[in-house]
Amino acid sequence: MKKASKGNNKFFNDYVQSVAELFINELEKNNAPWQKSWTAAELPQSAVSGQPYRGVNLLHLMAAQMSNGFSDPRWITFKQAKELGGSVKKGEHGTQCIFWKKLLVEGPENSTQETSCKQTETRLIPCPFTIFNVEQCDDLKLEPLAPQNREWTPIEAAERLLKASKATILEQVQDRAFYSPTADVIVLPSRKQFKSAEGFYDTALHELGHWTGHSSRLNRDMSGGFGSQKYAREELRAEISSFMVGSAIGLAHDCSRHSGYVSSWLQALRKDPKEIFRAAADAEKIKSFIFGLDKNLNLAEETKESSKQQKTKNDLSQIAPEFLKLSEAERKGVAARIAGALNIREPVNAYRIPGKTPQRKEQER
Repeated sequence: MKKASKGNNKFFNDYVQSVAELFINELEKNNAPWQKSWTAAELPQSAVSGQPYRGVNLLHLMAAQMSNGFSDPRWITFKQAKELGGSVKKGEHGTQCIFWKKLLVEGPENSTQETSCKQTETRLIPCPFTIFNVEQCDDLKLEPLAPQNREWTPIEAAERLLKASKATILEQVQDRAFYSPTADVIVLPSRKQFKSAEGFYDTALHELGHWTGHSSRLNRDMSGGFGSQKYAREELRAEISSFMVGSAIGLAHDCSRHSGYVSSWLQALRKDPKEIFRAAADAEKIKSFIFGLDKNLNLAEETKESSKQQKTKNDLSQIAPEFLKLSEAERKGVAARIAGALNIREPVNAYRIPGKTPQRKEQER
């Protein structure tokens, strides 16, 4: 049994600070990983298992790939490089990541006048490990990266995720996209208003990220009004999660839509360096929740589904039954009330479609 170590805490605090400073510097240059477009083949992965990295390790390694110009997304430990018949090049520096290990540790002593005993508890202890990009190694016996070959298209995959969610999604001719936690409704502009299908689905997946925060799902704090730190933190989670989901299915990510939030993200990270760790962890939960909605969308294997794109003037299949019972005029009225925030509080992430300047109303109390 191990005692709780102050050394682990110091390491983790130092690590948190260094990673936060890295992302602060990248955000100041508009160069954070989630501000770029990535494909699934470019995401950092283990050279041995082929499994992608997760959470803050994923973001950290993506930043390392960008800053060092690595074109190969595979990473490996010093020992693994030797086991594959190669070696790390002299003078190369690795990238530090962490994993969490469960340990039974001795807690504070619990004593009475008659007895004295030490309590035990299970804790998650941060453990460091260092890895190298395969471009930092020589003579590795690795197969070349296999090209991605899937029967489904990124747009079809995004459509399937939206349908599998069974979220109430209203598409109307207007210029704002948002999720209302009060009404539990996603409102999107008409598909025809977007410059591309990719733009529509990228926006829809961002709003779906917010949708997962409802109390009946992942139950995040959605109470922040526009301009507040709570609002900025929720935006950071939705943006990173939509980037992760989009990258996993090969959908281009339009990072310019939320450039206005950079200053608030910077403020949040400077105030609390651990925020990037929490945001990355929450984004992973959002991603897992969304992919878990469609058990058949296996990103590791080819699927045999049709690549036929779903095109509808007004997609009513995702609208709750009570909306379908309304007349066309009544449905438009409901959408107008939601879009105008007349009867509910300011919705989360209300912004105008790309190319137009966002206009916000003061949040109703």
